[in-house]
Amino acid sequence: MIETFTEFLKFVSDYLIKGMSVSILLMIIVKLIFKNKLDLSTKIVKWIILVYSFGVLLNTVLLYAFPIEKYAFLERATGPYAWAYWLMFSLNAMLPFVLLYHKPGRNLYLLFTISLLMNIGWLFESFVVHASGLHRNFITADYNPYLPNEFELRVILSGFLLGIMLLVVETIAGNINPEMRKTNQMQ
Repeated sequence: MIETFTEFLKFVSDYLIKGMSVSILLMIIVKLIFKNKLDLSTKIVKWIILVYSFGVLLNTVLLYAFPIEKYAFLERATGPYAWAYWLMFSLNAMLPFVLLYHKPGRNLYLLFTISLLMNIGWLFESFVVHASGLHRNFITADYNPYLPNEFELRVILSGFLLGIMLLVVETIAGNINPEMRKTNQMQ
């Protein structure tokens, strides 16, 4: 059960969240060029980020119930790389809850900043996993120099596609509800 939940979070992280900053950047460009207000797209992005952050918190609490995972958690949270763990946890799980407030949750530029900080949090996650593993002498032959692979290029492409999809949804919603278009033009 917990493995399924963890795999689901990994799927959402890999295919939605990591490409989110590219989608939001595309939305900002469209907003600046066409002077549109993107309320529906902003809400969709905001809730995707919030649901993911809640899932990360829930996953952390659930994994704490298993002895092996509890040891790994305590080692990372209190060990020599605790600063990196808590920075990673703050950026991935805690910072996005700022979006629950009404005003910050509607700000597209703040969404972009939070998505970039979440990506920095994932870099720290990778650092924490590898550094704490090497610190405890879990050395494997899998530590090679970093090169972008096909999967990471697909993540960037999925970010563009998600942004385009959100813009299409916003356009369709504006065409279905003409009052929404009038409100956008008045502001």
